[in-house]
Amino acid sequence: MNICIFEDFLISNLAPLNYLRHTSKLICGVYTLQEKILNYFPAKTKLTLHSRKYLAEYLREKFPKACVNELRESDYIFLNSRVLFSKHDLKNIVKLFKKEKNSALLQSKNIIAFNTSADNTEKFKEIINPDTDNLIAFSDIEWLGLNKIETNDFKVINYPSDLILYNEDELNYDLKNPAKKKLYISAKAKVSKQVSFDTSKGNIYIDKNAVIEPFTYIKGPVYIGEGTLLRSGTKLYGPVRIGGLCKVSGEITNSILHWYVNKQHLGFLGHSYLCEWVNLGAGTTTSNLKNNYSNISLNINGDEVNTNSIFLGSIIGDHTKTGIQTMLNTGTIIGISSNLYGAGFHNKLVKSFSWTDASANQTKVYELSKALSTAKISMTRREAEMTKSYEDMFTCVFNNKDELFV
Repeated sequence: MNICIFEDFLISNLAPLNYLRHTSKLICGVYTLQEKILNYFPAKTKLTLHSRKYLAEYLREKFPKACVNELRESDYIFLNSRVLFSKHDLKNIVKLFKKEKNSALLQSKNIIAFNTSADNTEKFKEIINPDTDNLIAFSDIEWLGLNKIETNDFKVINYPSDLILYNEDELNYDLKNPAKKKLYISAKAKVSKQVSFDTSKGNIYIDKNAVIEPFTYIKGPVYIGEGTLLRSGTKLYGPVRIGGLCKVSGEITNSILHWYVNKQHLGFLGHSYLCEWVNLGAGTTTSNLKNNYSNISLNINGDEVNTNSIFLGSIIGDHTKTGIQTMLNTGTIIGISSNLYGAGFHNKLVKSFSWTDASANQTKVYELSKALSTAKISMTRREAEMTKSYEDMFTCVFNNKDELFV
């Protein structure tokens, strides 16, 4: 079987979370959206990734067994990178497409999935094209004459806040344990006897080589990734997902952390999403609730988007750092490789490669050479290497920063 996970025309609404990764590598619950798909299909399934051009070389390096922006002469199932597919969803899609050839599932003009027979796949080479950023749009489906099937059954990630909104349900789903164990601690983890676990609201999973120091409180649902350190006195109020090789302290609730996140000091993090290599200085605190309890809006490509939730903290892109006592307002979006410092609240939208001083209300551009140097040092400290393809991808975002909204 051949599957293609594609990026569609609306992925720009998820910036800056997908600037340095395929959109399917965003996280909700324990797993990335891509892992939720691949965990269902047999290991022999052939994977194609359709992506923006500047990501392609990095993706080929990261996923050597996958085709990138290149279709085989075969039948395909195409799956949208912004959709939270459950095993039940994927089972039904495969079953449907066995009956309905060359058909597309549509939900509010979002293309959820479609399939093509080998003779029809050839037409998509005009879209899945390595020389351009031909992102799949609703009009493409109409142009190619696929049979349209309307649905309303899928969780679609339209904005960064949706990852937070669905996080609890996805964590509970991913942490279901057939052995009925509410608390799982890897035999290779080191957990102090003075750690308090509360599974009354959800399961807790501690992955291998994690270290949890004394006097830490963890209330599920919570996933703690491989090799992550929770410093003494940490308080986690699920739903919380912490990736591998993170260093964490303070109080965290309803948040998602990728790998390699540093939050080693006191400070509150609530209803927030942090990408790789983010470093929060001592005392950095997010506001996740307005004093008047009104819904929080996000600034998405210049439009105010109502999240329909009274809870939302900060969305922070890769390699961004905050100074001590940094204060972040509700619904803040910060691009990649920015540096925030100074007294007072920062603006709710901070563009990529910005040095921002809240005290003076001043912002200047973070020079590329300095940004790259700092990123390389951060990665080397964790025994990770910045490859040429990663550096090229990073540089491409910098060179296009004036055209990017965040």
